[in-house]
Formats: sequence, structure tokens, C-alpha cells
Amino acid sequence: MNRCVIKVCLWSAMLLAVARADDERPILKESPARLVACMESTARANLLAAYVNVTRDATQKKLRIYAVALPAKPGTFTQGGYQVEVIYNNELALQAKTAGGPYNYQHNAVLLTFAAAQFASGKKELGLYLVKLLASAEPEMFWSSPTHPVMTMQQIIAGLEKNDASVAEFLKDERQQWADILKRYGP
Repeated sequence: MNRCVIKVCLWSAMLLAVARADDERPILKESPARLVACMESTARANLLAAYVNVTRDATQKKLRIYAVALPAKPGTFTQGGYQVEVIYNNELALQAKTAGGPYNYQHNAVLLTFAAAQFASGKKELGLYLVKLLASAEPEMFWSSPTHPVMTMQQIIAGLEKNDASVAEFLKDERQQWADILKRYGP
């Protein structure tokens, strides 16, 4: 959840920084508190849609990753009985640089939760494969929790490859979160 808050705050700061006194757009006449509330609500709605979509995709064993970086190889791949489609769209990639909590980011974050849950439940190859695809598709993605420092995707991959304690909290938290997501938003 910290990822969403950070992006919303950055987006808010950017919006306020580019606003000029002579700009007559009605949205710029709204209070900063109202703008932030609207952005937070939009990000939350995107996250809820991602929960619904990823749980259904996982049930159907057809996953989707939205790539915002060119290192990602677009296409459809199969791993562990799952069909994984990596989608790259240049306009989406450009918008993702400045958007606060966009759907594609929320979707990929929920997919990271699914990947960690798969790894933690013994489907290590599938979990690691998905994390590597996500790292390629969204290199700036990271994980954090209130009790753990930020982990980059590369740190997560290194910990998963070694299967060591550096990813223990990540796996525990994400496995529990996936169970909660399935219970509340799954088919």
C-alpha cells in the first residue's frame, strides 16, 4: 500500500508545482485537500479493480503484466500452467511516468502479491518467473512495509533465488495479503 501513497503524493506535488496563477482551468481552483482526496480515491478505485481482475485472471490461469519499460519482452508465455501476457504500449509507458496510482501499476503490484504467494506456497519457479517478468516490465517497482525497509525488485529476486531470510517478511506479508484479496475480491 505504501507504493500507492508515494505515487499519489508525488503526483500531487507535481500538479501543484505546474499550476500557474494565470491558468484558468477549474480544477486548479479546488483546494489541495480536495485534489488529494480525489487522487487518493482514484488510486483506491484502481487498486480495487486490480484486485478483482487479478483474482479472476489467476483463477483462469491467464495473467497479464503491463510493461512500462522497453527491457520487457512483450508476448505471451507459459509457466507453471499459467499463460502470462506481457503488454507494452508506448502511450501507457509515457503516462505511467507521471500518473499517481495508475491502474497498470496497481495491477502489477497485485500480481507481485500473487507471485510472492505462489513462491511461498511451494510454486517457487512460477513465483520467481513472475517476479522477474515484473522487474523487467516495471523496473522502478518496489516493496515495503511499516516494519521492513524498501526492497527493490532486484533485491527481491536475489532473495528468492537464494531462498534466504532477506525475503521472509515479504513472502509472509504478501502471502497473507493474497489470501485476504482472494477472500474479499475473488470469484
